[in-house]
Amino acid sequence: MKQFINASMLLTSALIGQYTYALPDDINKPLEIQADEASFDQNSGQAIYKGNVFVKQGSIEIQAQYLKVSTDPKTQQFNSLEATGLPAKFSQQIDWNGNIVISRGNEIHYQTDESKLEITGDGYLSRMQNSITADYILYMIQDGTFSAEKKDSGRVSMTLQPQATEAK
Repeated sequence: MKQFINASMLLTSALIGQYTYALPDDINKPLEIQADEASFDQNSGQAIYKGNVFVKQGSIEIQAQYLKVSTDPKTQQFNSLEATGLPAKFSQQIDWNGNIVISRGNEIHYQTDESKLEITGDGYLSRMQNSITADYILYMIQDGTFSAEKKDSGRVSMTLQPQATEAK
């Protein structure tokens, strides 16, 4: 079964490979966060936000009930966002044509330094009209690849749109 899923991932990557890059300047934009409550520990570099959390960084948007932002104390740069909610949501414009990746799950872990998004619990990811649902989805933002697995009962479910053919 894992071989089938891996083959599906390769096929998906090939189908959407031409649209694989996120907007390059998102990571250089300021991180704007709104919430009902907030706390920050300068020594550990961790900030906690609770209640109706909304995050915006360039075209990236995150919605959650709880958010932990971890910052590297040496560089003062944030490197990890952990969002939880029922569901937590993440979206990002992936190209200059306005195409957007949309994801949701019970937990979303966004590693900014690795451009990695992990979606856990009732995970869903939609990109270029292709979609996947699974208990766990790992999405590599910069190259547009992902892997998925169903950890409880059930299966991974994917919907892939046919590649458009050019008129001759």
